[in-house]
Amino acid sequence: MPKERIGIMGGSFNPIHDRHLAIAASALAEAKLSRIIFLPTGNPPHKRTQGLEDAEHRFEMTRLATIREQRFTASRLELDRQGVIYTIDTLNLLKKQMPNAEFFYIIGEDTLLDLHNWRAPDKVFALCTFLVCRRITTDASAHPLVRQLEARGARFIYLSLPPLDTSATEIRARLARGEQPEQLPLQVFEYIRLMGLYGMPHAIPNAQSLYRRLREALSDRRLNHSLLVAATVRRLAALHGLDEVQCELAGLLHDCAKCIPLAALQRIAREHNMLLDKETLANEALLHGPVGAVLAETLYGVSDMSILAAIRCHTTGRVGMLPIDMALFLADKIEPSRRSYPDLLEVRALAETSLVAAMLRSLRSTQQYVTRQKAPLHPTTQRVIAWLERLPVTIKERST
Repeated sequence: MPKERIGIMGGSFNPIHDRHLAIAASALAEAKLSRIIFLPTGNPPHKRTQGLEDAEHRFEMTRLATIREQRFTASRLELDRQGVIYTIDTLNLLKKQMPNAEFFYIIGEDTLLDLHNWRAPDKVFALCTFLVCRRITTDASAHPLVRQLEARGARFIYLSLPPLDTSATEIRARLARGEQPEQLPLQVFEYIRLMGLYGMPHAIPNAQSLYRRLREALSDRRLNHSLLVAATVRRLAALHGLDEVQCELAGLLHDCAKCIPLAALQRIAREHNMLLDKETLANEALLHGPVGAVLAETLYGVSDMSILAAIRCHTTGRVGMLPIDMALFLADKIEPSRRSYPDLLEVRALAETSLVAAMLRSLRSTQQYVTRQKAPLHPTTQRVIAWLERLPVTIKERST
């Protein structure tokens, strides 16, 4: 049986950004790795704590950024150990856990030229091969120091990713100015906003406790989706003059009941005497909306009726939907990780200028899909389509 080829990507990830993910993807493909372990540092000897965000936050950002790639894993191996952490210790632990694996340590060329200063470098060389990503120069292999390292047993493979110097310092500076750096995965930026990291003000009151409860209630992918919906609906709110905090909180909590089994959803509905049609009661994909509104109020402490109403109707819509309802409904359908479906790009484009037009296109697309599946469309959704078709066309919508 061939050895498992394990990539190791260590770093402070302060914060993790798109260049980290691009390097990992390049290493995965070019070195034919089985998977990559991301190792946020706990107490790095070369960086100490100056400007370093709390380890738990850095781990959570790394975890969120890597959730959607099944071959990426965020590990707490270096966070949960005491004292100063050295690579040789980490490699020895990994070797003990996976004695038959072959390890590939992913580094930048700046780190390459500092390897001789590592703790027990010759022992490190014996335990792994280095995958080197260019950062500024085009050929780090030509440096005289590299020849010396190779003579001591170091093995290097150079990734073909073009040089790019992404500055985490500049990213942090932009965050402190309240900006959204384009190099950050959207879910990571949303987490930073919620937690108030790197000098950003807290986006939502009591966000840390809300997030902790939500993380316990949802699967990793559903949590990731919720962060993306929160970011997307906030953007729609800014475009359409809605309350951004209201919309963002609705997006964060809209799926708070999504991972509850149908029987438990039905029990909650009965306990709260919810008047629901039989189609909704029989389908957890529909029932999690109204039950989620109940949980948002009773477990998450939301008292804003506009937020609760938006969560309640985000699965089927409702006649008389308000703009916040439409914004949440659409954000759920168009957030960046959504798999492509007919009319997705058109709905995204329409949502920029007209919530009504985007709603109508989205629901008609659902109607067509359900018809092809020879299944009945939910009666509420059918009524919403008819209601939207009767709405007067505004000047803004006419341009679409």
